[in-house]
Amino acid sequence: MIAAASAQGAGRQTARLRSLTHAAVALAYLLLALWLTWPTAAQLTTHYVTGGEKIFFFPATPDAPQNIWNFWWAARAASTGQSPLFTDVLYHPEGLQLALQTLNLLAVQLALPVTFAFGPIAAYNLTAIVAVALTGYAGFLLARAFAPGLAGPLLAGALLTASPFHIAKLDSGQLNFVTMQWLVLSMLAVVMLSRSARWWWPPLTALAFAAVLFTDWYWALVAALFGAGWAGLSLIGAPRPRALLARYAAAGALSVLLALPLAASLGAGMASASRAPNEMWAVYTRGYSADALGLFFPAARHPLWAAPAERFLVSVAPLSITEGSYTAAGWTLLALAIPGVTWYGRQHWRLLVVALLAWLLAVGPTLHVLGFDTGLPMPYRLFQALPLLGTARRPNLFGVITIVVAAVFAALALVRLRERLAVPRYGLLLVAVAALGLFELWPAPRVASALPRPEVFVRIAAAEPGVVVDLPIESGTDSRTLIHQLVHGQPILRGYVARPPPYATLAYSPLPSQLGKMRVWPEDDIIALGPEALASMQCYYRLRYLVLEPAALSAAQQAAVLDVAARLSGGAPERWYADAYFQAYRLPLHGDRCAPFVFLGAGWNDREGEGQTVWRWSTGTSELYVVNPEPEPRTLSLELLAEGRVAGQMLTIQRAGEPVARMELDRALRRYRVAIEAPPGQSRLELITPAVRDQASNREVGLAVRNVGVTR
Repeated sequence: MIAAASAQGAGRQTARLRSLTHAAVALAYLLLALWLTWPTAAQLTTHYVTGGEKIFFFPATPDAPQNIWNFWWAARAASTGQSPLFTDVLYHPEGLQLALQTLNLLAVQLALPVTFAFGPIAAYNLTAIVAVALTGYAGFLLARAFAPGLAGPLLAGALLTASPFHIAKLDSGQLNFVTMQWLVLSMLAVVMLSRSARWWWPPLTALAFAAVLFTDWYWALVAALFGAGWAGLSLIGAPRPRALLARYAAAGALSVLLALPLAASLGAGMASASRAPNEMWAVYTRGYSADALGLFFPAARHPLWAAPAERFLVSVAPLSITEGSYTAAGWTLLALAIPGVTWYGRQHWRLLVVALLAWLLAVGPTLHVLGFDTGLPMPYRLFQALPLLGTARRPNLFGVITIVVAAVFAALALVRLRERLAVPRYGLLLVAVAALGLFELWPAPRVASALPRPEVFVRIAAAEPGVVVDLPIESGTDSRTLIHQLVHGQPILRGYVARPPPYATLAYSPLPSQLGKMRVWPEDDIIALGPEALASMQCYYRLRYLVLEPAALSAAQQAAVLDVAARLSGGAPERWYADAYFQAYRLPLHGDRCAPFVFLGAGWNDREGEGQTVWRWSTGTSELYVVNPEPEPRTLSLELLAEGRVAGQMLTIQRAGEPVARMELDRALRRYRVAIEAPPGQSRLELITPAVRDQASNREVGLAVRNVGVTR
């Protein structure tokens, strides 16, 4: 009994010592994170920190404000009982599915107490600091799974989280990529699953993958690649392959179950993402591919060599998109990893194979070497052919697996050196490695930015609710309107997101499009565009506040916007607010003039006319949007004044691939009426008819339409 009690006491003491060790390691990484992210901690609640104007990624990154907006939206959704995965305050009135955006769902949910207590800037900053610390700690745990001891894995984890790639994502404000800890922990879970038959490893592996998935879907692809590669390789020569395969199958099944809520929330977003990649995606993919030697590129923002490093990186980056192609591991890390591979590569060949496969994917569709396109096709082309995954446009992120594996071999190298060197010399070696790492990875000075709070948006926040038309609407990468929305809190047209969705309202609907594109459409088109029609549209869209930033607009753009406002107001609009930077007008809502309306979508030829008569030719498959402003479904009458190209020509009207009506067209002009079951809001219809190429105009023509309307 005395021996048993003694053993229990020794066990408790060992467990306590182990806990204290891990606490000390975690504290060390926290201190490292505070240094790597400085001066973030000094301005935690007031400013966000980026590389500023000197960063070679963007002149001024829009991604940090966008990520701050994510924390704001998560808190708003939680306080109103909405799903954080769908927002109704962007892309009004259609809303936006956020599951495929850079929402970083796990981070924004975990940070809710901080967001509620101190605001979204504090939540963003604290999440960044914790992510840098936890990435180092996760790297330490993974390295320790291969390399025993403390010092080697500790240094390896530090070099991993301080790697130029990781800190570059911090400086460019891409918090979803900074929160890399879950990816590393997922890799650790897969490794442990292959080693241990304990019952808890399949659910822990699934939970780790779910954490990755609910952080960023790109990281989920990277984690899935490592998991699949490691699982396949570990089955080779396994003593009990069936039992191992069963553990992998259990972890995979549980991972799918945990992913179902996210998959179910995608809805139309999934369908949109699965469309065939377009030419712009191909350009994007090429620009976000790593150079074959990119792993060895220098720390780009070092205070001593940032300028020449920037010139070099721009010269070799595909399409000069350095932000996307930069995948440097760090010279100190690689200097340790190379002997580690030499000494332990045969023993841990599975790690080498997965790392090589990951890097082959990271270089993208074709091989670039120091900026020279060899034209050699690479495995990523096969990856692009997979359904949905073909929309993945950041190949270089797969290179993170290679960086993590390099950290493991760096730890192994330090273990070997510990065995070969006497304690004093080994201690000096560790000090030298730490000093080299500090020198190489010393952060460049950063710029602290406060989010502006223009008075006009403060006034809107205190006024009655209404949609804000913030002009100019952002084009491309611009978080300007998101920053303003953080102040006023009202829905807006569009808004910066990483993956802009199809947005019929701004593209085609006359009133929002005239205001958003700042041009007046002619009133004599095949749909009514007079004051009464615009009033009906305004009753549905409720565009309340028109805010102009004159310095960013031309005189013609301002005149066009004010002309539309005058048509809505029945006279010159009265200025509601003005200062040196902004002008604002409050538009009438016309709440008593709601009526169904229709507008044209894609697939129509240009408007033509002769005298007072105007018409448009369809192109064979032409879009038509019907808007029911009522909260309940309604049966509406769609009216077409049209003529067929030939007698007996067939016209099919369909919605979501299902026919709504089918009719035979006359060659003579005739009015057609079709009953349409319209759900609340906007419905997309397709008018499908045989088309031929007109030799005179070299265009596809289907039927000629002179008027389109909809009534109750």
